[in-house]
Amino acid sequence: MTKRIYILRSNPVKPDSRVEKEAACLAEAGYKVSILAWDRESNHKAEKGEIDCFGYKIPIVWFGKHAAFGAGMKSLKAFVGFQKCLFNWLRCHRKEYDIIHACDFDTAFTARLIQKLYHKILIFDVFDFLYGEPKNKLQSYIRFLQNRIINSADATIICTEERTIQIRDSRPKRLAVIHNTPPKVNIEPRFDDNDDRIKICYVGILQDFRLLEEIPEFFIKHSEFELHIGGFGKFEQFYKDLSAKYKNIVFHGRLPYQKTLQLEASCDIMLAIYDPSIENHRFAAPNKFYESLMLAKPVVMVRGTGMSQVVETEDIGVLIDYSLRGFENGIFELASRKIEWLAMQRRMANIYDSQYCWSEMKQRLLRLYSEF
Repeated sequence: MTKRIYILRSNPVKPDSRVEKEAACLAEAGYKVSILAWDRESNHKAEKGEIDCFGYKIPIVWFGKHAAFGAGMKSLKAFVGFQKCLFNWLRCHRKEYDIIHACDFDTAFTARLIQKLYHKILIFDVFDFLYGEPKNKLQSYIRFLQNRIINSADATIICTEERTIQIRDSRPKRLAVIHNTPPKVNIEPRFDDNDDRIKICYVGILQDFRLLEEIPEFFIKHSEFELHIGGFGKFEQFYKDLSAKYKNIVFHGRLPYQKTLQLEASCDIMLAIYDPSIENHRFAAPNKFYESLMLAKPVVMVRGTGMSQVVETEDIGVLIDYSLRGFENGIFELASRKIEWLAMQRRMANIYDSQYCWSEMKQRLLRLYSEF
């Protein structure tokens, strides 16, 4: 009998590359896959739809509870409302699925309750482990709950081998490491011009702790560089305004994942910048890093953040201090080494193929699922 899967995610999956890749992988293997997601843009009842996940049409249900990304406790009411919607849907439709694939603690807590009540298979996909280094009693309790969910889940997925440090106090029944690498695709560059400006790209959530407020100052001063930025979140209007004012700052808005890859493929340098004072950034598996490998684009990362050691060891980009001055120095250094970019690109292609290719990650996911 075909296994039926609900993937749970606390964002609208517009886009969410990891969810989309996993959904497509499972659908291709013959599983019946649906997604339950949180639409934060407006309040509405459960709304059914369909999204394209790498060529597979995946049914999705959006629960509308208005909240801003990165708003913290201000979003608590909406978060609780989403949990209620999630619980009620899973309870009322419990005969329509066999496996719950819960992404992160903010869906796994509810999924664990359903697993316990109705004896469903639970797979806990840990994109970000919360409070591995707790600073107060609440954080310690959330860390404790996450470890309990890992212990109870039928399988746990983490995104790098280093994350085993964060979950060291848990006892997963099954554990798989699936990196955030994209499928290898051939992409036609988006730009076809003779502009000599070096194009630098970032597409992702536009929120704090990524130098997003600081780096426009560099581009305002240095018109020989061009920033292409896309995504959604706190700094959307900020970048819309900058894009209208400066020709070398181009805001592309929210992009489907294929368009994201196309934009990145059209640029010269990619950014994967995160504040290393945040624990999860030190253990991060940034999509931008893996996309830079697949697309063979030199990358700028912050020293001490997840996967930065690969950049340094393999010499496939530049590491910076987390500051505007660090960013400026890094960009100038990488630009001065333009003659070396081709050699970097060759190394990146080899690293992707030999260590992080999606075909290998896909087999890891399918091997895990084959046990149920």
